[in-house]
Amino acid sequence: MLKIQLLLSSFLMILLFSASGSAENLNWEELNAKVTAHYQQQQFTTAAGYADEALTLARKSGTPEELATSLNNMAMINTHLGHFGEAEEFNKEALQIRQKIFGVDDPRVGVSWNNLGLIYYFVKKMDDAEHCFLEVLRLNEKAYGEKSEKIIPSLTKLEKFYKKTEKPEEADKIAARILALQTGPE
Repeated sequence: MLKIQLLLSSFLMILLFSASGSAENLNWEELNAKVTAHYQQQQFTTAAGYADEALTLARKSGTPEELATSLNNMAMINTHLGHFGEAEEFNKEALQIRQKIFGVDDPRVGVSWNNLGLIYYFVKKMDDAEHCFLEVLRLNEKAYGEKSEKIIPSLTKLEKFYKKTEKPEEADKIAARILALQTGPE
């Protein structure tokens, strides 16, 4: 009986050490892929472990884009876990990095603005959320033009925001813009 307990104990130790050490041998891309896979499966706690490893690696030896992506991942995972203060801090850092990499008017910065807007929406900071969603729209309008169909996703998010925050006049204006972009000039 003692031999069986020792064997089981040894086996469990091997499993624990191999599982905890597996992330250490992965590069940033592999860690990021694991974060994405677990996030998509709504396994946020597991995703958080890989995201933390990826963030540590990105801070140590990653590119600025890898760091911004890792921070964004941590922000989104923390949002889903209800840790809004941490999510906000991670997202603000990601936003600053993306602005340095791409410039403040690049539409790729919109990812961080959008995510920050979602965080503010969840914590009921509606003025801040609206500002963020308007910033996403501004970036896309600047990049693609006010009459481009490429701005429809930004307009749609803003329309939904206005509907949920009971601003029907603003929602109607946005809905009319979306319709005009979808149908084109008459």
